[in-house]
Amino acid sequence: MKIQRATTLTCIVAITLALFVQYAPMVSASKIIEPSWTFMVYLDADNSLDMFGPINMQQISDGLAPDANVNVIALMDRLDLPAYTYEVTHEETKTIQSLGEVDMGNPETLTSFVTFALNQYPAKYYFLDIWDHGGGYRGTCWDESSGNHLSPHDVETAIATAESNTGKHIQTVGFDACLMGMVEICYELKDVTDIVVGSEMLTPGYGWPYAQLMAYLSSYPSVDAYTFSAELVEEYVAYYPKYTVQLSAIDEAAMPDLAESLDSFADALKADIATYKRVIAGARGASQQKFILGTAGAYYYIDLYKFAYLVGKRAGDLNIKTLSLELMNKLDLAVFAEAHNPQQGNLNAKEFGLTINFPPNRQTYNTHYEIDVSCFVQQTSWLSFLMTYYGEM
Repeated sequence: MKIQRATTLTCIVAITLALFVQYAPMVSASKIIEPSWTFMVYLDADNSLDMFGPINMQQISDGLAPDANVNVIALMDRLDLPAYTYEVTHEETKTIQSLGEVDMGNPETLTSFVTFALNQYPAKYYFLDIWDHGGGYRGTCWDESSGNHLSPHDVETAIATAESNTGKHIQTVGFDACLMGMVEICYELKDVTDIVVGSEMLTPGYGWPYAQLMAYLSSYPSVDAYTFSAELVEEYVAYYPKYTVQLSAIDEAAMPDLAESLDSFADALKADIATYKRVIAGARGASQQKFILGTAGAYYYIDLYKFAYLVGKRAGDLNIKTLSLELMNKLDLAVFAEAHNPQQGNLNAKEFGLTINFPPNRQTYNTHYEIDVSCFVQQTSWLSFLMTYYGEM
């Protein structure tokens, strides 16, 4: 009887183990749900924005639901303090890397952070939030300890390297920084991301509304990148009802066609610059955003849509008007989400989603342009148009 019972038990155990082996992978897979989002924050507070970094980090934690199926990874470097990589949840902000002093203005630092986050926190969608001062084509992430900063070309190089290292793709690159909603920046990043989010205008020190954004991702973790970017645009502008703020979300797939249309428009003006120079000057002045003396000098950025509209309207030439309309159409396709708050002065008539660099004369032109957005400068006609225009002044 004892032997028979032992045999029976052995058979039962064997059958149970066989069933477990057969079905265990299926059961385990059903319980492990890969997050839809990994939200990466490259937070350079090693400058005058030092006080705002911890505030935004706390907002992220506050906004995440306790059971949020979202990864939030942040590298924060503060003024006169060491840098740390954090994993942020509703319950805690946990240190996962102690890095000492890092140079946030070195593209290798950005590459290292993004590579780490992509490898360690897999997800369906990836959002890279680059947080700091911004200077448009002059770049972002001014690190006071090193004196360095990242140009848009540096950002592109860093992301391309991280994506090559990991075999993964970042769907959205957002700039919580001033003045980064530029044609040049979007063109520079067109091969490394699907969407760029940036502002034509200055961004308040308190930055994006992170509590609201994280609450949205917590509630809708499977939202796609385009819908989330559009939500970010609306949430941001609603967050600052008493400020002049603006934000755009740009479809990077539209950039090659936009650049081609821009070339045709610029080349047509350049071909008869003497005839159109006064029209160009008037349109440039009417479409220039508020004059800004910023981190890296003076910025003379114009809203490209407004400029094209005014040139087409005033040139008195059917071909120029047709080319301006085509350019405006390409801009409409590229800017899939845009918002700005109640207007101050005449800014409302100048905010359509993307600016472009257009100093008023050769003396105010900065040759850093040719380095900071080198792909755009080398592959489009815009700089040639500017130099031809300046030659007629």
